[in-house]
Amino acid sequence: MLQKSAYALSPHRYRDFCRAGLTAVLFLAALFNGSVSPPYTQITGGLAALLALFCLPAGPLSAGIRPLMQGTALILALAALWGGLQIVPLPIGPLTHPVWQQAGAALDLGAGYLSVNPLRTLAALPALILPGLVFLCTLILCQSPRSAKRVWIMLSLTGAAIVLLSIVLEVFFPQAQVFTSYPVSHGSFSGVFVNRNAAASFFGLTAFALVGSLQILKPAPRLRWPGPAPSPARINLVQPALWLLLFAVLTAIIATRSRAGTLLSLPLLVLCLAIISAQAQRHGRAGRVLLVLGGGCLLLVLFGEPVFSRLDGAARDPRWCAWAGTLAAIRDNLWTGTGFGTFAEVFPGYRDPACLGTEGSWHRAHNSYLELILGFGLPAALLLLALSLRLILKSCLTGLRRRRSLRAIPVLTLGALAFVSTHSLVDFPLQIPGIAYYSATLLGAGCAISVLETPQRQ
Repeated sequence: MLQKSAYALSPHRYRDFCRAGLTAVLFLAALFNGSVSPPYTQITGGLAALLALFCLPAGPLSAGIRPLMQGTALILALAALWGGLQIVPLPIGPLTHPVWQQAGAALDLGAGYLSVNPLRTLAALPALILPGLVFLCTLILCQSPRSAKRVWIMLSLTGAAIVLLSIVLEVFFPQAQVFTSYPVSHGSFSGVFVNRNAAASFFGLTAFALVGSLQILKPAPRLRWPGPAPSPARINLVQPALWLLLFAVLTAIIATRSRAGTLLSLPLLVLCLAIISAQAQRHGRAGRVLLVLGGGCLLLVLFGEPVFSRLDGAARDPRWCAWAGTLAAIRDNLWTGTGFGTFAEVFPGYRDPACLGTEGSWHRAHNSYLELILGFGLPAALLLLALSLRLILKSCLTGLRRRRSLRAIPVLTLGALAFVSTHSLVDFPLQIPGIAYYSATLLGAGCAISVLETPQRQ
């Protein structure tokens, strides 16, 4: 039935419909406070799953995209399989978690699980699978260079809209409550997101996307032919508008005062701009690179004081103590883990009251890698991370080697990957659905542009 209704529209119109759906999912997932809490987590997760269902008949598939989709499907299948095994009842013994062996002796239980809380693992698995489905949907919608560029531009404009909305709320409606019980002005600048770290992560990804759109919409070299040349009025308006949006996004990143978000995103973005400038022309390459690097340093020196003023408290950050407790929990559950999403149940047993105190509770490890290893165990976590990293790196390196134009896109995709990867070492941006979906779309569009060949201009 879905296949029949899909082709009631033309294939191009149907892909446009799916792209509009992807735009709506990304916008709502960010607008709903990052979709970090119910019921917004379930609403946007359901919309993402529904989008994946509608995108399936949007073929035919390009030969360049097919290996990417196969690799993504394999990673999702492995994650779902191991997560499913963690909630399957097993005879109490060496395969089950020790907590079930202790409970079995006391309560006369006949079965246990790899997970210490199978219901929590079952509820947490969609947070792992859905970003992969969004990545898969993005690949389905990027079957040609033109469609991939449209997805990238759509993505950058969606992120810019969220940033502008956050700025407007902060300046003109500071007491507004946007899908949360806290006013916008609560704490530092975070806009529609749950905190400044989440806001800085989303804004940083938006900056990478906007720089990519500047490259995609850059005026092409004019070809010599008889007759009048096409009017460049549209490009002359688009480029300044994108630069203004990029300046607003960079200002918003600094305004969040997020140490990791700012001091990771801006240097990586400046480095990518320097590489892109070096690729542009051979003449004057060193001068352009130095100009970009100098401009980036000047931006941080002139406007980075709100961020630098918070560096004094880094040595006293309680995350160090949380990481020590998480590492101790990993050592005790190294091979099979405690069950995906069970950090909140396991961590209290390893919490050091002398370091973290006894008040409050920790729901996240503030290190997504440690939390993944604790939940899945070291072998499964390393396998999933290695396969995911290999898939993206291979695609981007292919683009750097083979593309004749837009080599900036694989550079920016690698920069965005480096940003969210390093930020996940000290926080949990990819565990916030709104950021995870946006990141998956950005990486998906970047990988698609990297592996698709652009027809040579005649």
